[in-house]
Amino acid sequence: VGFVLVAGGMGERLGFSGIKLALPAELATGTTYLQLYASHILALSSLCPADQKPRSAPLVIMASEDTYDATRALLAEKKHFGLDPARVHLLRQQAVPCLASADGRLALAPGDRYELLTKPNGHGEVHRLLHTSGLAAALRREGIAHLCFLQDTNALVFHALPAALGVSISRNLALNFVSVHRRAGDASGALLTLTHETDGRRVLANVEYNQLEPLLRAASGGHRGDDPDPATGFSPYPGNCNQLVV
Repeated sequence: VGFVLVAGGMGERLGFSGIKLALPAELATGTTYLQLYASHILALSSLCPADQKPRSAPLVIMASEDTYDATRALLAEKKHFGLDPARVHLLRQQAVPCLASADGRLALAPGDRYELLTKPNGHGEVHRLLHTSGLAAALRREGIAHLCFLQDTNALVFHALPAALGVSISRNLALNFVSVHRRAGDASGALLTLTHETDGRRVLANVEYNQLEPLLRAASGGHRGDDPDPATGFSPYPGNCNQLVV
């Protein structure tokens, strides 16, 4: 098993001037999120069979232009938090032009009408980078059969990931979401099974909260939306916390 961490964000929204991976996950020890993740990976790696040479599971980090250098510096400063440096891979997320309107008009940089405004092109970029860099194929050749995808600031994720990984292996799942109970109308993405109206194909997908109610109303002829289940009080559509096992 390997781990993939999407870490393109800075901490300004949280009142922190550095990268979010350097934020303290808790205040008692000041352990950073990256240190916390590394400690969990090392603990899981130690469970390998005694006849196999213990080594840390691979960790892939996708950083943006804003976070790449700081992430590399943090890893070097902390000696990769005990992880094998050869098993830590850093990928650089690309920036793409921003759209200024729904009709596809490109946004211009503030103060320069000849420069396009660009932003990192989303978490989905990690899958393309894994493929185009050859890293996915290299990990497969090493015998890595599953990848666990993490967000940069989810201190509780390793409480659920081992169980999710076990379910993925035992049921031979190609894709598994870690989800949470979600109250109807919550501003969070929801997991739904979507069925193609003509050929019956089915796919499990995340639907953003601002699209969920219109989708459900349209599919039910206006009779049903994101309504709570009377038995539980929660929405029947669980919340997606963007932690995946592939």
